[in-house]
Amino acid sequence: MQRPQNSSVSTLLLCATACLLLGGCATDLAPVRTFAEQTQKMSLHFEPMLAGGVHSCMDKAMRKRLILAERFDAQASEQAARADCAAIAQASASVASLNDVLLRYAHTLAALADAKLPAYQEEFGGLGDALGGLAQPGAGAPLLDADKLAKVVKLSEHLSRLATQRVQQSALRELLDEQEAVDIVSNALKEYAQHSYRAGLQDELRDLVQLRGAVDNAAPREPLAANYIRTRLHLEGRQLQEREKIVAAYVAAVDALQASVAALRANLDRLQAPELERQLAQFARDVAKLQRQAAFYAPARW
Repeated sequence: MQRPQNSSVSTLLLCATACLLLGGCATDLAPVRTFAEQTQKMSLHFEPMLAGGVHSCMDKAMRKRLILAERFDAQASEQAARADCAAIAQASASVASLNDVLLRYAHTLAALADAKLPAYQEEFGGLGDALGGLAQPGAGAPLLDADKLAKVVKLSEHLSRLATQRVQQSALRELLDEQEAVDIVSNALKEYAQHSYRAGLQDELRDLVQLRGAVDNAAPREPLAANYIRTRLHLEGRQLQEREKIVAAYVAAVDALQASVAALRANLDRLQAPELERQLAQFARDVAKLQRQAAFYAPARW
């Protein structure tokens, strides 16, 4: 009987070893890829919320000056609006680093599922300082206390270490065991969406009521201009209401993400479990709803 060639045996051994290192062959890791892909989509649809919070503040300030000021100077009003909204812009930049941790978590899980770790070059040295300065909207207390902040920094360092060392064995389980840190990060993002971004939208909606009254008072003198502004305010009010629904969709997606991490962690040795499949399907539906609602980040159209 003919003996198999050494190269063929070596190839078979390499394939078997790769499957063992990852706790199963590549096809078994499809649920991990599904989770990672949905998490990446969710994170990408959070990004416009950060810019939207600043835009909401700027729009509110500019709109009020345009309608209520006796003499309107566009350039001076814009400069004043930027100054009024500087604190929101600074906070948004820090929150963006939190969203980046979640996005990197998803990228690393996806790469592990494909046996190919990414090569991150950025340093995390300033992450703790950036997040440590974040305060709860309207409360002044830190958004992340010292214990939570330490867990978030530990997660970010873990991701960096995995990418640097190219460690694959047991890496999926290690990342899923960071469930508490993932919950802390995603809860902080949810807090921002509910109590900062949505609060700005609600402030804008309340201002529209006041501005409509001012437009009505000016209507007898400038009926055409008043009708134009009434139409503009109506369209912007509808768009703001739709943007509020983005927050609800994002919160639902975060809740599904957290449940999915728990389900993956509990079923990592049996990734075809029906309960895991159902949870990931729910996560995908919630992210798809967020994706549809995210179209309303765009300015109101005529």
